[in-house]
Amino acid sequence: MIKRIQYLLGIAVLLAGGSGCYYDVEEELYPMAMCDTSAITYAGTIEPLIATNCATPGCHVPGGTGPGDFTNYNGVKQKVDNGTIAQRVLVQRDMPPTTPLSDCELQQIDLWIKAGAPNN
Repeated sequence: MIKRIQYLLGIAVLLAGGSGCYYDVEEELYPMAMCDTSAITYAGTIEPLIATNCATPGCHVPGGTGPGDFTNYNGVKQKVDNGTIAQRVLVQRDMPPTTPLSDCELQQIDLWIKAGAPNN
């Protein structure tokens, strides 16, 4: 009986001690607080997002299955001007199909489009 009580106390101590280690990632808790929307540029903000998520092998590249060539500004701008990027990325949110964009990335794209999608 004493061994069982000691065993249960040991388990309780382990459980209590294990829950004491707690780590949060601030960006996950407050994603918009870490979102830099002060200086959104095509070269510094949008192009890297597109290169990582859209202009990937087999997709929005020459010979890819995705409509449009997103390896250059003109190809991206064409899809911005006809509303495709806003519709698919910001409204339907079905692009990119593999990994959803973060709220910060969506806000950056939205602000860039609203600013006229400049090539800066």
